[in-house]
Amino acid sequence: MATVSSWVGTTYLMPILGAAVADSCWGKYTTVLAGFATALVGMAIITASATLPSLRPPSCGQSAYCVPATLSQKLVFFTGIYLCAIGIGGAKAVLIAFGPEQLDDDDDGGKNERVRERKASYFSWYYAVANLVVYVLIVLRGGGQEWWHDVYVSWGFGYGLCASFVAVAVVVLAATAPMYRILPPPGSPLKSVIQVLVAFSHKAKLTLPNDPTELYEDDGVKNSLLHPVHERLEHTNQFRCLDKAAIVSDEDLEDGDRWRLCTVSQVEEVKILLRLIPIWLTSAVYFIANTQAQTTFVQQGTKTDGSIARGAFSVPAASLSSFQMAFVAVFVALYNRAVVPAARRCLGRAGAFTPLQLMGFGHATAVVAVGVAACTEARLLHAARAGAPAMGMAWLLPQYLVMAASDASLTVGQLEFFYDQSPETMRSASTALYFLSISLGNLLNSQLVTLVAKVTAAWGNAGWFPPDLDDGHLDYFFLLIVAITAANFAVYVALAKNYMPKKIDYLGLYPQFVGPAWIDITGSDPDLMGQDVTQLSSGNKTSMG
Repeated sequence: MATVSSWVGTTYLMPILGAAVADSCWGKYTTVLAGFATALVGMAIITASATLPSLRPPSCGQSAYCVPATLSQKLVFFTGIYLCAIGIGGAKAVLIAFGPEQLDDDDDGGKNERVRERKASYFSWYYAVANLVVYVLIVLRGGGQEWWHDVYVSWGFGYGLCASFVAVAVVVLAATAPMYRILPPPGSPLKSVIQVLVAFSHKAKLTLPNDPTELYEDDGVKNSLLHPVHERLEHTNQFRCLDKAAIVSDEDLEDGDRWRLCTVSQVEEVKILLRLIPIWLTSAVYFIANTQAQTTFVQQGTKTDGSIARGAFSVPAASLSSFQMAFVAVFVALYNRAVVPAARRCLGRAGAFTPLQLMGFGHATAVVAVGVAACTEARLLHAARAGAPAMGMAWLLPQYLVMAASDASLTVGQLEFFYDQSPETMRSASTALYFLSISLGNLLNSQLVTLVAKVTAAWGNAGWFPPDLDDGHLDYFFLLIVAITAANFAVYVALAKNYMPKKIDYLGLYPQFVGPAWIDITGSDPDLMGQDVTQLSSGNKTSMG
């Protein structure tokens, strides 16, 4: 278990490293291609480890004693699986950010409503396809049992088949390079954040000017290829103390040291990060509830009757999570094809739901899903203690259905929200935060289970998690999760209501344009979405989508 946990932890941490490399050095396309190539090498090593007799221990056969693997055999195997973790994990978040980058409109930076709709659709279909692939994989594995070709052919064949899929992905990605919009790396987000903090520490005792226009801003375009228009971030009054990093002192006029003087845009990037972190933390807490679908919900399944067609065959409890993945794909299809068009007609606007609204729906329905699980568990316990026949597994499907709607809503909303709201230098890192929230949520859930088990089993009690769950109170644990998730939802609503969206200041876009126009990318005024800046009267500040 420790080995598996270590590997899973590495896989979920790699998106952060991959995002840092993509944004600071290689760019998104090169990072994705390098990640897939690294994973291909890892899969080739694993295939060789499972195929060549010299690289694996001999088969146990009918003997109860199995010859352990040698040190060199272990090194080969672990090299392979960790190369896969580094490659796929590093490319995962970057690939998500690379997709919507292809949809940007060179004329307006991709901020019009048509492009926003396409990006929102991309995130939802990406997540639907990802779940559908995993669903097919679970079905092929027979609900967590060994693959047919692993048992009856060889493990080498199974790994080789997976390696061939990765090889196809590498070849297709390399061959189709001319089709993509490949942008240079925007620069290290960590370096920019550290520069602001260092500059702030140097000027912490200075007094801020009353007029924000006296703060320093670079008139040059940061990256003409990355920014087809002259894009800068509008100054905001939140976290005003950080503005001291942009105060121009006499010493700054002499040397222009970037570690002592930062632009307003740099300071605003740090402010955006500070505004995003609390909302991200609520997503991490959300995954305490979401992870129940792969843990305690499955444990519920072991107490139900999985027989189908009068016992002709049975559904193993381990395959229950595949229902959620199938439901996610169905929910996304219904949302894009039915819910969104209907919402547009009812609301009378081009945009259906904002990312913040989708995330809120995900938080709320998670409370409902775990609440349904608590009711089902109470019914299971009552039936078991009354000596009644085991309930059918179909009783668990409603909670999986509601959790699927919650999962799809929150994930799609979070990916879209963080991509739109994050600064240009943090696009890959913002999508990597999604995987980090999953990792943190699972860690929090693990610690919560350990704590609850220890407290409830004190003084000789059976506790809520005894070896035989019929003697415990899994329903009480679900009610605890409901309370935590409901409180988290309340915190999220407060944060979302007070969230200050990113504002982009376009200066120098048109020589005849006098005064800055700012764009609120949350789309607060749908009637002005996509309107050309040249059509606005000079000097006006207009909220657009």
